Amino acid sequence: MAAFIGTHHCKVDSKGRIQVPAVFRRYLGTEGGETFVVTRGLDDSLLLYAPEGWMQFQEKLDQLPSGSKKRKVIRFFSHNSKPLLLDKQGRVSLPKPFMADYGIEDEALLVGALDHIEVWNPKAFDDQIENVDDALREMEHLL
Repeated sequence: MAAFIGTHHCKVDSKGRIQVPAVFRRYLGTEGGETFVVTRGLDDSLLLYAPEGWMQFQEKLDQLPSGSKKRKVIRFFSHNSKPLLLDKQGRVSLPKPFMADYGIEDEALLVGALDHIEVWNPKAFDDQIENVDDALREMEHLL
């Protein structure tokens, strides 16, 4: 599976649509072809998964240890996820409640995160990336 990498600024139109960059659209593959699944992320961003990536994410959820925590996590992602169709112009419509919760208004930043795309409010991403040095030092031995 190809990886989503790179960062792209995009405008958000009045209908909540964003243009998915061509470099990201190339990785959609043929199965399911023109869809994404959007879900709420854990770091103040929305997550866009192509069909294959979403299936892999579901498999990870299914492999969590059985119990009430697993059920809660699955409920969270099931309740907070929605399929999106890619239109002929390469746009997807983000759910307005999702955008409002993450402060995504007139502009969004799309960040490739290997198996998915993160959709950020640009200011929130700048704040998040400022604090990356400590995480890099802690994980350096694993890279």
